[in-house]
Amino acid sequence: MNTKADSTRDVTFNKLSDKDLLVLLEDDSTEAFSELYIRYKEKLKIFCLFILKSEAIAQDVVQEIFIRIWLTRKQLNTGQSFSGYIYTLAKNQSLNELRSARRKERKEAVLLGQDEMKKTASADTDLILEEYQKILEAAVQKLPEHKRKIYLMSREEGLSHKEIAGILKLSPHTVQSHISDSIRLIKEYFIRHADVELYSILVILWMD
Repeated sequence: MNTKADSTRDVTFNKLSDKDLLVLLEDDSTEAFSELYIRYKEKLKIFCLFILKSEAIAQDVVQEIFIRIWLTRKQLNTGQSFSGYIYTLAKNQSLNELRSARRKERKEAVLLGQDEMKKTASADTDLILEEYQKILEAAVQKLPEHKRKIYLMSREEGLSHKEIAGILKLSPHTVQSHISDSIRLIKEYFIRHADVELYSILVILWMD
């Protein structure tokens, strides 16, 4: 009944970082879960919609992702980028939906309308994802050797900043700095090399 207290609490959660919210989520905080849901639901739906071409199925995928987040809240890696983690889930789940739809011969439920539209949408999606992967790999290869090593340990091996720091005898702050620099350099590489359609999708992913 204390509206002022509830409002203050909401503002407090709104100002927390993803990492802080994940720590609270691990302790079963429904407020932290709600804040993460509000923070990412629309961005994820737009991202899934780009792949699936169906708003209803994109919405279902987003709901499934957040159900999974809640059910696995105690196993989440609080040192990992939540944004990177959740977009990876969205991409994998969306592609699984496409494969499932194709196996069941109901592409129209995923890709909309007529056969020609579905073929074009599917081909466009495959080409854009292929272009994204090629540019990403090229961008990573352009990184200075020490930054590339740290970036790959974080993104491909899934190691936390603390784990990387322990292996390389660095401070966690130094690891964070190298990863932040690497992400900035990768973004700059994409800006120079991605076409307009791919770049418009990346802008969505890079939104704070």
